[in-house]
Amino acid sequence: MCGIAGFYGPYTRPDLTAMAVALAHRGPDGEGFELRSGRQEPDIAGLAHRRLSIIDLAGGSQPMWSSDGRYCIVFNGEIYNYQALRQELAAEGARFATHSDTEVIVEGWRLRGPGILDALAGMFAFGIWDDLEKAWILARDRAGIKPLYYATPRPGALVFASEIKPLLPFLRSVAPNPEALCNYLLYSWIAGPQTIFEGVRHLPPGQWAVWRPADTELSHRPYWEPSSERSHLGFEEAAAELEARFDEAVKSHMVADVPVGITLSGGLDSSAVLSSMIKMTGPAALDAFTIGFGLADDETPFAEIMAGHAGIRHHTRTVPKERVGVDFARLVRSLEEPIGHPVLQTTLEMSAYAREKVKIVLIGEGSDELFLGYPQYRLLMAPFRYAPAAVVQNYFLAVTCLMPRPRELAAMLDPAVFQKPMLDAVSHRFDPYFRSGDLVEGAQRFEIENSLIANQLARIDKLTMAHGLEARVPFLDNQFVAFARSLPADYKLRQGSTKAILRKAMAKRLPDTILHRPKSGKKGTQALLPYLNGLVTNGPLSELISRDAITRRGWLDADRVLGYLEQGNSLAVRNHPIERRRRAKFAYGLAVIEQWARSYLD
Repeated sequence: MCGIAGFYGPYTRPDLTAMAVALAHRGPDGEGFELRSGRQEPDIAGLAHRRLSIIDLAGGSQPMWSSDGRYCIVFNGEIYNYQALRQELAAEGARFATHSDTEVIVEGWRLRGPGILDALAGMFAFGIWDDLEKAWILARDRAGIKPLYYATPRPGALVFASEIKPLLPFLRSVAPNPEALCNYLLYSWIAGPQTIFEGVRHLPPGQWAVWRPADTELSHRPYWEPSSERSHLGFEEAAAELEARFDEAVKSHMVADVPVGITLSGGLDSSAVLSSMIKMTGPAALDAFTIGFGLADDETPFAEIMAGHAGIRHHTRTVPKERVGVDFARLVRSLEEPIGHPVLQTTLEMSAYAREKVKIVLIGEGSDELFLGYPQYRLLMAPFRYAPAAVVQNYFLAVTCLMPRPRELAAMLDPAVFQKPMLDAVSHRFDPYFRSGDLVEGAQRFEIENSLIANQLARIDKLTMAHGLEARVPFLDNQFVAFARSLPADYKLRQGSTKAILRKAMAKRLPDTILHRPKSGKKGTQALLPYLNGLVTNGPLSELISRDAITRRGWLDADRVLGYLEQGNSLAVRNHPIERRRRAKFAYGLAVIEQWARSYLD
């Protein structure tokens, strides 16, 4: 895992060095640079790399050239099948000088071109400089685990990086993208390819791009599309196959030349990952990490049950909840884009704690999207699913995002900044997922292609890498995802239970307390939400959503915003399971966006 950056244009070595400095937290183990002449003076191509050494500790330094000297790569991520690919490519004429997965990619590109991309099993984002054609090639993994941001700040120029901060000095000005800001205020995250920064975009997952100096924009195209193939296995057979495939996914994700740990919540997903890890290494070799905040609904007791059952080394830390207010500005700056997620502090603290002992952790993200595990998926079961699609969509998004309705937000927005056609477009951008074809399949695609990437994976990448910690996501293994998505919806939503087939697959491995622990919006990872709401409404973060702060920012009508939030004190809203949480989440979301603006705009 690393931080990568590159450019083309009339730039300099100090510009490249500054990009690497901005990524130093992602790669504390080393750095590397390469400069090449462009098509004409004064243009040059630059590649920068900050390394977190995981595989081939002695020989995997970057930037790295192909054996014929044509291609130079900077790569962030891990390729779990690199050893098998290395053998295939060697038979095709590849010449290897290291034992790194980086060299497998660049030699694979030399021999197969974009055909190598679909063969890569792992998480990745990379840039390859073609020194013959004087062109950039960019690519990103199909799940969107690793980010890749880019900008074209002037004609004939391109800059890209693992994070946004290295790109900002190249922009003419740092300004918010109104459409992205509107997206955030409706959903609490920003769906790509746009970002909150005007002029900065990210390469969509599962796509690659070629850029030449004559190009005005980066043209990208998919190298992979989800399969429409459906499994015909019976439920019992499918559960057994799922168990075997999951073990293979976890095994592949443990490839490393350094120890691998796990973040353990005591929920079904992280416990399933742990059970597979134990099959590979035995319990004595594993370190698991759990964070609590001393709250009644902390997940620490569940994690302790699972750790005791597994017999592993379990490390727990209780963090004073007051740290939330103290760390808030640093946390939001690390995110780079606003995300209104109540587990941000948990992720930040967990990353710092785990990094004290390991460089890599396996995590359980992706399971809820694959196996319909979130509470909103119950709306897709009878009798709710027989309601009109628009009604189901509205309720599904309400439970998923817990932000104001479009008409409520429209009344709060400054019309000079947010014009009605923009709000209409943003509020209807996800309609195709719910209005055509199978409703369950559409809702799942919405989660996998949008909120999983923008709300979950972005948070994990930024906050783990803020501490130089690599987080691996075995539930998003290519082959496992394909199999899980091929299973019928009624294998996942079954007899009132979510993730039914995953529970069946893990039935012999996990204690009943863990196996049947329900997903909750107020316990476990979201136990901080009531405390966060107090910090924002009456505590040290309340100034961020004050009348003066809202008015100075100029995006929203302060009277209408505060009136909307004040409704949370009414008896009707306090007793409403969605409306009460909408206002609490919106207040927190407003604090995040104001802190973001102070970090990047003021």
